[in-house]
Amino acid sequence: MYEILINLNVLIILVVLVLSLFILSKAADFFVENAVKLSEILGLPELIIGATIVSLGTTLPELSASVIAVIQGNGDFALGNAVGSAITNTSLVLGIGALFGNIPVDKKTSHKISILIAVVILLILPTIPYKIGNESGLIPQWLGFVFILLIPFYIYYLISQEKKDNDSLLSKEGTEESKKVAVLITFVKIFVSAFFITFSASALVASAEILAERIHIPDVVISSTLVAFGTSVPELSTCIVAAKQNHGGLAIGNIIGANILNILLVIGASVALTPGGIAVPQAFYAIHFLGLVIVMAVFSFFAYNKKINDISKREGSILILIYIIYLAANLLSTI
Repeated sequence: MYEILINLNVLIILVVLVLSLFILSKAADFFVENAVKLSEILGLPELIIGATIVSLGTTLPELSASVIAVIQGNGDFALGNAVGSAITNTSLVLGIGALFGNIPVDKKTSHKISILIAVVILLILPTIPYKIGNESGLIPQWLGFVFILLIPFYIYYLISQEKKDNDSLLSKEGTEESKKVAVLITFVKIFVSAFFITFSASALVASAEILAERIHIPDVVISSTLVAFGTSVPELSTCIVAAKQNHGGLAIGNIIGANILNILLVIGASVALTPGGIAVPQAFYAIHFLGLVIVMAVFSFFAYNKKINDISKREGSILILIYIIYLAANLLSTI
């Protein structure tokens, strides 16, 4: 997409950016609508649908961008995109979503957050031994394969936990045949909308990046902030739509699931495709990993605090503030 747009007139690139935003918004709306419908057909709660199907669809931009970057030999970009997107999702995206409607945090939500915290620890800890005595750490290639192998176990765990509370994953209304047809049609609609989300997000990132280059914004700022934000736009659109439609469970399920998949799938695939693993620069420990730990700590406080039943505008504002600080740290690191 970048190669297609790079030589075009600035006005045309601006039109592409606006059009991609419009398509992305409509596709996200359609995505949420059918994800909720699927949850009703299968008898699954919104949190599970959000943490699996919706989060997989909205993680496609990060996956495609990171894998392409790794193939081109830019491992730093892939790592920065995935970690930056996880921070953006949990702070800015969730924070903005809370401004449009309260997002519930209950016992089931805290269980999903525990999985996310474990995955974050699994990402950071193995890099530390490589950091000792060296300027940079390393995410070894074997860890990438471990992350990928954990994905089916993660999905199986989510579904098996719900089976304990439901006699059947399928709703009891209608014939089995009609339910199967409804599920198939809804799945097709979900993946078609996911395609448009991915395509429009790719166009959005490319057009925004080119416009930034035309006004001479440093590449390092673009890769650590703009690209990470751009690939998180699907999560933002989905979260806002879900919150506005009073589907807060779908919104937070999407955020948690997207973050887990950003690490297990995006970083996992990127590292697995990189012989020798991906080096972790000092800046990641000082800014990105530190930012990830801080935002997860604040998010966990909201989820585990029994006095807080949902993430409202107040908590959302705190999360947005954390993102602003993270963004400022990125900008200051380039000076």
